Amino acid sequence: MRRQVPSSVTGIRANLKSLYSAPTPQAARLRASHLSTVVRLTPEMMLANIGAAGLVLWIYAPEVPWHLLLWFATLLGVCFFALRSWRATLGRRITSAPPSAAHRSTLHASVLSAVWSYITVVCFPQATSDQQLVMAVLLTGMIGVGGFVLYPMPLASLAYVAIFSGSALYALWQGGEPAFAGVAGLLLVYSPLVVLGSLTAWHQSTALFDAQSRSLQQEQMVSVLLSDFEQNAGDALWESNQLGQLVHLSPKLHALFNLPQDAHESHILTVLQEQGTIGAQHLARALAQVQPFKDLRLTLLAGTGERHLTINGKPLLDENGGFSGWRGVVSDVTNEVNTSQQLEKQAHTDSLTGLTNRFWLRASLEQMLARQQALALMAIDLDRFKAVNDQHGHSTGDEVLQQIAQRLSGYLAVQGMVARLGGDEFAVVLSTPEGIEDALSIARRIVHLLHEPLHLQGRRLSVGGSVGLTISTGNAHTLDELMVQADIALYAAKDAGRGQCVAYTPELGAMNQRRAQIEEGLRHAMHRKELQLYWQPKVDLQSWKIVGAETLMRWQHPTLGWISPGEFIPIAEQSGMITALGSWALLEACRLHASALAGLKVSVNVSSMQLRDEGFVTLLQEALAEFQVQPGQMELELTESIFLDHADSAIAMLHRIKNTGVRLAMDDFGTGYSSLSYLRSFPFDTLKIDRGFVIELVEKKDAEAVVRMIVGLAQTLGMRTVCEGVETEAQLSAIRRAGCDEVQGYLVAKPMPLPEFLVFREQWNRSPARPNLPPAVPA
Repeated sequence: MRRQVPSSVTGIRANLKSLYSAPTPQAARLRASHLSTVVRLTPEMMLANIGAAGLVLWIYAPEVPWHLLLWFATLLGVCFFALRSWRATLGRRITSAPPSAAHRSTLHASVLSAVWSYITVVCFPQATSDQQLVMAVLLTGMIGVGGFVLYPMPLASLAYVAIFSGSALYALWQGGEPAFAGVAGLLLVYSPLVVLGSLTAWHQSTALFDAQSRSLQQEQMVSVLLSDFEQNAGDALWESNQLGQLVHLSPKLHALFNLPQDAHESHILTVLQEQGTIGAQHLARALAQVQPFKDLRLTLLAGTGERHLTINGKPLLDENGGFSGWRGVVSDVTNEVNTSQQLEKQAHTDSLTGLTNRFWLRASLEQMLARQQALALMAIDLDRFKAVNDQHGHSTGDEVLQQIAQRLSGYLAVQGMVARLGGDEFAVVLSTPEGIEDALSIARRIVHLLHEPLHLQGRRLSVGGSVGLTISTGNAHTLDELMVQADIALYAAKDAGRGQCVAYTPELGAMNQRRAQIEEGLRHAMHRKELQLYWQPKVDLQSWKIVGAETLMRWQHPTLGWISPGEFIPIAEQSGMITALGSWALLEACRLHASALAGLKVSVNVSSMQLRDEGFVTLLQEALAEFQVQPGQMELELTESIFLDHADSAIAMLHRIKNTGVRLAMDDFGTGYSSLSYLRSFPFDTLKIDRGFVIELVEKKDAEAVVRMIVGLAQTLGMRTVCEGVETEAQLSAIRRAGCDEVQGYLVAKPMPLPEFLVFREQWNRSPARPNLPPAVPA
């Protein structure tokens, strides 16, 4: 009866065959992965071999035989060849490797072990007992270490251990000592165990690679589907095969292209040419180039009338990297094109809302001011319009603007002029005595009107708005002064919490003047050395040790005194100076880390505007190199606002930063935008839970569950969590129960200048003030 081969042995045989002979792409990627694992350790392994060889020469010192020097030179040559091959791989990501590469690894391992076998076969029998002891210990260790390091390439590991062990057994036999028989027995047990361990580790790593490959394929598919769904809702997805024939036709695509029901597998260019499409020749050229394209304009002339479309697409690749078709999005932009054409005809009218436009408003105001006519000007801005646009699309946003325009026009049809300045900005001009007298009451009524819900396509939307008011009594105001006053009042209304009405006063003007003074002071603050870095410690909740510090910028103005970062940082961002301030903070943090803060993980806040600078990564690398800062000891804290505009370029920049080895933390996590979506796109190292959650931990029952959920998400994604703004022991106990890793806040210490921080750190290390806390939740 034929014995059944265990499935594990069958699996190992199949994996060996795949690794060393299969020509499939999957096998090529597997070989590349295993070879990369071995190649990464080449410098360490070769240095270890050279060091071990040096030890052999040392035990013969001072009279080293000439044949040992020749052997040492041979080993150096083998190591040099290995290091040169390793150097050739630097900067290249190995994604595919042929079977010959796997066999070369076996050959190199055999050559290396064969060179070492000279020591066992030739030198060991003639050596003194002390020399034999050193050789035995050294070679035994090399068998174990070499066999384990080479486990990703099992035949290389087997050849290495077999040649080493065989030569060792021969040397023991040649020695003729009775004690050597016991040593040989131990070697006969030890070497197979090393080989078995290597095979087991290799088999497990191969299984893990296969699982990761399947998972990656599934993630890519889900990511594409989610991206297409999220970004192209309301439009139509088109897809073609390698021949340009349309596949997976949706009802939306049928409608946009006026396709017949039997249009399956029709060539996209043929379909468009049948519709008498203007721009089809441009699409044909784009398809012929097999390069991604976007916003290509098409005009279909057949059917009920002109239909304007934009189309974008990107080539699809199969698993071998070959072209397999196209996928993209078709958008109906007929309304937008018609609107653009109407704008050219209606120079004084906003085509979307029918209101007066910005140009006609300015012309009318200039005439009134020239006549020294009294008037009231209101600047109006919708509070939540962008959120509506992002969530429901531009068509819904247009309807919102139209309904808002109708409300304003209906209310002020007799009393004044209503204009749309652009986007979600409106203006109202009151020129009658009654209107000017009641301007503040009218402005409050407008705020109320904007707050009333809108009903659009079965949806109930709330937008709201803020109003800034200024009144000219006919004295010498310029148009720009008047509009600036209205804008200042509008900014004050938004700062007051939105949904407010604020009238311009000289005090508001003074505040604006202070802002200008701050902006001007910022331009000289660095040169005058007015800026300082304060440091706030981060404490590990398990060990209760200071493991890091966040650097926070402070500024003492020569005449205004200490200015809060909450006041001057937004001004720096709006004026474009944040990049210079951020660069200074980064360089200063690196400089201090290299001296006073060595060994401590330092966190530096980075503005989204800094990440738009292509030179930021170069600056970061130069700072790390200049002050010899380990990249892993530097952490950049970013807010979710970096993804608001140009999310793709922001993610690309984060990957460039990640490649430097610097850690990345998402600050104020959970306060807005699409946190989970971006966590899927980019793996941060740390999540900083916003202090708003921390405050609510002891006030709301569900807050701790939310924090626990965030911590669980971070642990799943391999990220650490930091709770900031912790001020009470009750909050500390709650975040510890939730399983957070680190804590930061006034309960530990307030931000402080470097000298105070160093004293605090020293005192903390001697005697940390650890509170009596409940046990942490296991990770």
